[in-house]
Amino acid sequence: MLLIVGLGNPGIEYERTRHNIGWWVLDLLRTKLTGLNLRLLCYSRVYELKHELKKEVDFIVYPLTYMNNSGKAVKCLYEPRMDLVVIHDDLDLVVGKTRVRFGGSSAGHKGVSSIIDALGTDSFWRVKVGIGRPFSKQEVINYVLGEPQKNEKEVLIRAADYIADQLCLLITDRNFSRFQQNINSFNSNENN
Repeated sequence: MLLIVGLGNPGIEYERTRHNIGWWVLDLLRTKLTGLNLRLLCYSRVYELKHELKKEVDFIVYPLTYMNNSGKAVKCLYEPRMDLVVIHDDLDLVVGKTRVRFGGSSAGHKGVSSIIDALGTDSFWRVKVGIGRPFSKQEVINYVLGEPQKNEKEVLIRAADYIADQLCLLITDRNFSRFQQNINSFNSNENN
C-alpha cells in the first residue's frame, strides 16, 4: 500500500503558494486517476484508490493540520506495511528542480520534521520540489507563503505534472528505483 502525502496548508489563501507545491502535485495526480473515493479522516482529506486485482488500497492524502503539524495526520493514517511518500517544497533546490530520496534528516523543513517526530523514524520517501531561495533570510516566511511569479509558476507546474506522471507509474508498478531515477534526472527547464 502506498500512502502518498502532499504537504501544504489548508485554506484558499495558501492554495497557490510555493509552500503548497505538495498539494499542487496531488491535484494533478488526481486528474490522471479514476475511481478515487474521498473520505475525511485523521485530520486529512484522503482519496482512496482501490486495486481490485491486487486487493490493495493506496491513499492520496492532503493533511489539514497545517504544514508544521503534518505528523499528526500522517501518524493517524500510517501503518508499517505502507510505503510512505511525502511531497514537499525545498528552498535549497532551484525552482523546478526535483529530487527523490529515502530517509535522512528534514533539512530544516518543519513539515517533514513533524512527520519524523510523529512516526519516530525518517525511513520514508521524500519527493522534493525546488522553489528556490529568497535573497534575504528575513524574507523566507513571506517567500514560501507567497505566490510564484508567472514564469516561476510555469516551471513549477511542469515539475508538479511530471511528478504526478511518475506517481501514476509508481502506483502501477511499485518500482521505487525507477521512480527515483526518473525524478532525479528531470529538468523542468528542458522537459517541456
